[in-house]
Amino acid sequence: MAWRCGSLAARFGRHGPRLHWLIRAQVLEDMLNTGLDKNKPRLFDPKEYVQTYTTCYNMCTQRSPYNWSEQLYQRHGETICDYLSKTVLPALKQKSGNALLTELTVRWSNHKIMNKWMRLFFMYLDRYYVKHHSLPTLDVAGLKHFKTLVYNEVKKDVVNAMIALIDAERDQALIDRALVKNTVELLEAMGMGSLDAYVTDFEDQLLASTKEYYARKSQEWVESDDAPAYLAKAEVALEAEAARVAHYLNGASEPKLLRVCEHEILELRETVLLEKEGSGCRALLANDRKADLARMYRLFGRVPNTPTHGLPPMAALVRAHIEQMGNDIIDRREARLSEGAKDSNQDPAFVKELLALHDKYLAVVSEQFGGNALFQKALKEAFVEFANRDVGKHTNAELMSSFCDRILKSGGEKLGDEDVEAFLEKTVQLFSYLTDK
Repeated sequence: MAWRCGSLAARFGRHGPRLHWLIRAQVLEDMLNTGLDKNKPRLFDPKEYVQTYTTCYNMCTQRSPYNWSEQLYQRHGETICDYLSKTVLPALKQKSGNALLTELTVRWSNHKIMNKWMRLFFMYLDRYYVKHHSLPTLDVAGLKHFKTLVYNEVKKDVVNAMIALIDAERDQALIDRALVKNTVELLEAMGMGSLDAYVTDFEDQLLASTKEYYARKSQEWVESDDAPAYLAKAEVALEAEAARVAHYLNGASEPKLLRVCEHEILELRETVLLEKEGSGCRALLANDRKADLARMYRLFGRVPNTPTHGLPPMAALVRAHIEQMGNDIIDRREARLSEGAKDSNQDPAFVKELLALHDKYLAVVSEQFGGNALFQKALKEAFVEFANRDVGKHTNAELMSSFCDRILKSGGEKLGDEDVEAFLEKTVQLFSYLTDK
């Protein structure tokens, strides 16, 4: 911008004295260097702007050899490049970390202002000369200059500073989210209509650093915490990552970021967590830890289902636990008979135990596991397995039939009509698991 009148007069001949826009360009540069007046609604008043626009208009509408459109287009680019390379880039090279991000966002904001006013000054040039010669618009040209001369020179340090801030926030530090958001907006702009720069220069490195961070964290958690405590931390971490995207990252990053987190925190640790002694899936079922079971189901439901990951391994453990509980009931009946208890077709206590077990885990499947088909199947297969274990001379089918007969007879069970209906319905459901009816 710092052009001198002598060189201008030589370049533009007798029109040199009329180039008011040169003065405006220098004023604009000075404003950007010293700080903009926030109380001033417009950088240039209408009279100043019209004078500058008119000068450019006159230079672009005369016949050759007095038409300066080509030279003005060239000077437009030289002016911006000169400012970026001699003023902006050196200022950024002196900074690092948060200070670099702060300086960059200020310089980017200033560049947008500069680009805007330069485009306004040269508007006629943009409308006709640029269009007629299929050249980049002044706006696009200014953006490209910033990307080439500034962004490409500092992007590595900028991305490292951004990731350092994000990792600090993951470790509970308070960071300037607006600073990260503003830098993300710059990255998006550098794609010039696409997310290429955001993805290639930043997102790929963010995903790699996220993988490393949660590989380390999940190892710490799995060594120090029981399964419920680990999963509680995992849930908080996943919610924080989603919030992070909402606060300052591009929305397209959310599924990628969460998939990396889910893989490191859940998928790779699933077998250990499900089978963790004293706090794994079967321990939670045995101790009626409903909230923890629901969280376990929610989290592993985020992992793609395979025989070894996602919900199938959890459903297999649920089936094994219910089957064991049912076999325990069968074993207790067998023990009573071996100890001399009467072997008759009447054993209401045994049938009620089976009904209570079914009620309990039917509720767990419905409430904690959202009625998921895998867990419904696990419940059914477990009951089919042990309900068909007959003990003594009478089959379980006979015992259930006798139980129904008992509650229907007056005096057999003192139950109200609603209770009778409920018992009948539950027994019929239990009866459906029998292969020999």
